[in-house]
Amino acid sequence: MTPPSRVRGVLGLSLVALTTVALTTVALAQEPATPPTEEARPVPDLEEPEPSVSPVEAPDVEDDSAPLEVEPDGSSPPDLRAEPEEEGPLDLDAEIKALKSELADLRQQVGAQGDRLTAQGADLLGQKRVLREKEEVQVDLEGYYRTRGYIYPRLNEGQTRHARVMDMRLRLRPIISYKKLARVIFQVDAFDDVVWGDNAGVAQTPIFAADPSNTNREGLTIPSIQMTRAWLEVTTPIGEVRAGRMASHWGLGLIANDGNGFDDTFGENRFGNTFDRVMYATRPIAIAQAIAGKKDTEVPFFFVAAVDRLVNQPIQQFYGFRCTAGLREGVDPGYDPRCDRSGDGFTDVSHDFTEDRDPERRSQRWWADQDTDVAESVFALIYRGEDLKLLGDSDKFTIGGYLITRWQHSTDSLVYVPDLWIDFNLDGWVGEFEGLHITGQSRGLVLPGAYDPTGEIDDPLYKEVSIWGYVGRFGHRKSDWEIIFEHGFASGDSNVADRRFTGRALEPDHNVGLIIYDQIMARVTAGAWSRDARPLWSRGGVVNSRYIFPHARYSPMDDVDIVGAFLMAWPHRPDGATILCRPGEGCGQAQATANALGWEVDLALKVRWQRHVLFSIEAAYARVTDRVPLGVAGLDSRGHFTTLQSRLAYQF
Repeated sequence: MTPPSRVRGVLGLSLVALTTVALTTVALAQEPATPPTEEARPVPDLEEPEPSVSPVEAPDVEDDSAPLEVEPDGSSPPDLRAEPEEEGPLDLDAEIKALKSELADLRQQVGAQGDRLTAQGADLLGQKRVLREKEEVQVDLEGYYRTRGYIYPRLNEGQTRHARVMDMRLRLRPIISYKKLARVIFQVDAFDDVVWGDNAGVAQTPIFAADPSNTNREGLTIPSIQMTRAWLEVTTPIGEVRAGRMASHWGLGLIANDGNGFDDTFGENRFGNTFDRVMYATRPIAIAQAIAGKKDTEVPFFFVAAVDRLVNQPIQQFYGFRCTAGLREGVDPGYDPRCDRSGDGFTDVSHDFTEDRDPERRSQRWWADQDTDVAESVFALIYRGEDLKLLGDSDKFTIGGYLITRWQHSTDSLVYVPDLWIDFNLDGWVGEFEGLHITGQSRGLVLPGAYDPTGEIDDPLYKEVSIWGYVGRFGHRKSDWEIIFEHGFASGDSNVADRRFTGRALEPDHNVGLIIYDQIMARVTAGAWSRDARPLWSRGGVVNSRYIFPHARYSPMDDVDIVGAFLMAWPHRPDGATILCRPGEGCGQAQATANALGWEVDLALKVRWQRHVLFSIEAAYARVTDRVPLGVAGLDSRGHFTTLQSRLAYQF
């Protein structure tokens, strides 16, 4: 019979081994496998031979049959192989019961420890899942807040005090991204170019006014907060798809300008083009290589296609009508008072228009009527090469073509806009060019006050469109200085009443200087054309002229720029309304003597502090000639204009 002490020893060792195996098994089940490190090397291959050791001779084993040696005292040595003597009777049932109890306690402890490890493992997995979700869905925020102040010592006729005004804008762009597969982008504008103070008569007693109004720079009351853009971007293996209300930008921003950021040499971005659009962009060479089973060489050549919905039967509609000249009021049955512009009782207008702003007159199927919709398609091909080794180690070269097709069936409008863009930086030599041509036909260009005085035009509403514009820049750029020469052109229209429509301003967020275009021509075009003809306003863009605009930058230290520029502009096609004519230029009256529109000098100090805070002081002096009818907009007839402006912004 096995002694109880040996049984307890064996069972004790078994329980320890069982506990160790159980704890190790639970721990291995909860913890992920880790790669071997210097502290925990992998178990060596069992097939690997063990290192050799020095042989040690084993003692000879005596034969069992050999006689026992006799001690010196004559007694025999003890036989180690003899069975030990029994210690007396033992209660094995009690010992086994006690051992079973101990084993049950150990099992309970192992179970409790396993539960704790399981809970800790579940908590760890939950934390990993949360971290994984946070990594996969990311929320970012972009945007800025800016306020800008203006001082004009002499701007309006009869002004006795300096004209001072301040405006502001808060722009937020939340971006929700899922991995690198999809993004939803919003743009929220608050107090968008709102002028400081109460400018809408909100306070009945101005001296006690406390709550300002939401009046923008054009005198319109706007919502304090509005979501202006929201769109979705999805990345697929064959390209990127975008859908929603989004910004549109191309090249220098002459025909499509998003109005974002602080990228202008002088002035601010205020407007921006926004379209309801579905767009697809891809790299066609990469797709062709994938189809052919070849490796993607990552050629930076892109194809873009988009469809924009601009108008879905507007509430505001213009209906042209014709008149018969010479009909007398109260005598001739065809007399129409709308055709009697002078009010002398005789019709003297060949055609004009009526205006309908009543939304109740829309049909119930207005949303399905495609004849009155205005839509456009956009196609672009662009090569954007970066880190090229042409003249330097990191040269850049971009060239692209852009084509817009815009149509409206109800007005027989079909207009094409081809646009070419080139941009390069070759070892510090920089250049950029964008040229566009708007061509086509339309009966939707109804211009209030424009009519055919001779009555010789069969269809006075029909217009052939031919508009040109371009801007080119060339110069040298280093980290601490640059010199750029810029030249631009926007075609004009000497007679908006004839069959050809040839004048349109470039986008106003392509800023050139601070006074001549941004203030003088913007106010003159608005004064010459009523609100019903707002498409003819320049709003600060280059209009009916060509110009030169050399400018230079010097950076005495990081994030500090000193910028200087000179602007000079000449008219393209004087129309007698916004640009006066000299003798021999075809106008009914020759009221101007100068050749140029005027010249301007601009200077700015720009500072970026801690990467996010932007501060600038900008000043300009302009001399405007008698080419510009300043009285149309109530501007100072002396033609000398000065401004001091300052911007404070936080960009994030």
